[in-house]
Amino acid sequence: MLRGFLARIILMTGLLHPQVTLAEPAVRLPPGTREAPDGSFVSGRGLRDSTDFIAKELGRRGIATQQIGPYRIRGTEITRFVSEQNTTPWLAIHVLRAGGKTLIFFVARPKA
Repeated sequence: MLRGFLARIILMTGLLHPQVTLAEPAVRLPPGTREAPDGSFVSGRGLRDSTDFIAKELGRRGIATQQIGPYRIRGTEITRFVSEQNTTPWLAIHVLRAGGKTLIFFVARPKA
């Protein structure tokens, strides 16, 4: 019951948080990734495979990021990629695993 509750809280946070981008991703995502109705992306792979894929894709494109994690908080595993360049349309990419699903969120860069 708690596992489902945590997954619902995370999804609702993604829906209600105004900084989450609901557009096409600016970075190629792992194969098998699909867009969820709430605008997040559900990866067909696990957290480690998804994290490794995104890290390699960012490196291949020459986008400088700071990778934070993976780490675990209350049963949820999270990896964050924070952009160190001002040219990306996103500020961060959050990859998290909760409730048996690997979710990917793009956090929009604040308007200046």
